[in-house]
Amino acid sequence: MESGASTSLYLPSAKALITEVDTMNNKKFLIITGLLALISIAISGCGTVVRSDISVFHDLDARANEITFAFDPTAAQSGSLEYRAYADLVRGHLTELGYVEADAQSDAMWVIQMEYKISDGEEKVGSLPIIGQTGTSSSTTYGTISSSGGFGTYSGTTYQTPTFGVVGSLTYSGTVYSRSLQLNIAEPQTVGGNDTKVLLEATVFSVGSFSQLSRVMPAMVEALFRDFPGESGATRTEAVRVIE
Repeated sequence: MESGASTSLYLPSAKALITEVDTMNNKKFLIITGLLALISIAISGCGTVVRSDISVFHDLDARANEITFAFDPTAAQSGSLEYRAYADLVRGHLTELGYVEADAQSDAMWVIQMEYKISDGEEKVGSLPIIGQTGTSSSTTYGTISSSGGFGTYSGTTYQTPTFGVVGSLTYSGTVYSRSLQLNIAEPQTVGGNDTKVLLEATVFSVGSFSQLSRVMPAMVEALFRDFPGESGATRTEAVRVIE
């Protein structure tokens, strides 16, 4: 998986690809295949799915059709195109939920504040098992005896049942990045003072191989708004597919 929500490298589910092989005696054995695909996923991080951990604390009124909002960028964010792109993502989800953007911050009931960052990257090393045939568990012989003129002949074939297990390991390495989004909602009349009244504090955190925050931010914002505002004090994990 592209990312998980801890400081370790997340691997995909241990479910391997299964192939049925029909042997000569029509007995079917299950063998594990697709090891190279599994290793590729572990190293490249899928490139399509972002896993995020979301924690939310809030004291919000659920009357969406009565709520207006406005953004409150910092001085550094005011001229940032990156901030504008992320604000557009949040705006889109809020309007889909029925909230209305105010013409001015002074007219809004909510003020949206955002902070976001990505780490420099951390090298992760691990190993994967190599699955192969380890031997045989049993053998069965089938044959026929025929006789003619006082002489007999025997013809037979022995089938062996293979066993499978770990026969080695393969080391992999990759760089992972920690990404975070902090989104706060506050009452506009209290912003800028010492007694800012915060109505919501939401944190979205993900770890994965994408080194550009802009590639994963749409998935992280979507993860936050899949259940918004949700239960206060709860944490949840969302997996969102990235649109390339």
